[in-house]
Amino acid sequence: MKRYVLIALTVVVAAAGALIILWPRTVEAQPHLAETGQLRFVLTPASTKSGVNSFDLRITDLQGKPVQGDEVVVEPAMPQMGHAIAPLTAGPLEPGHYQVGDVGLFMAGQWEITVSLSAQRVVIPLLLT
Repeated sequence: MKRYVLIALTVVVAAAGALIILWPRTVEAQPHLAETGQLRFVLTPASTKSGVNSFDLRITDLQGKPVQGDEVVVEPAMPQMGHAIAPLTAGPLEPGHYQVGDVGLFMAGQWEITVSLSAQRVVIPLLLT
């Protein structure tokens, strides 16, 4: 009887250890930087998980001064899978600071977020889990 209890306890401990090691982890959302010859774009996602997301976007000149534009457009795409989402217009919060919400990034993997302000355009890679 003691042998069966010891085997059962070993199996439970091994299963718990495997769950802890293999459990999917989220990566903390970090700012992603891209620059053109004139502007710096910093995109920070609310999450690195697939699903509905939002982005905080800061646009400055290369000296760090906020830049305003007529319209900031965000275009998420997943070229490897042939997916693209309709362009979204980011809402201004203050000079050089924009927000875009309800971005449906429905699949885990490598996304490319294209951000446009006037003639300036950058592509920012974003990996989702």
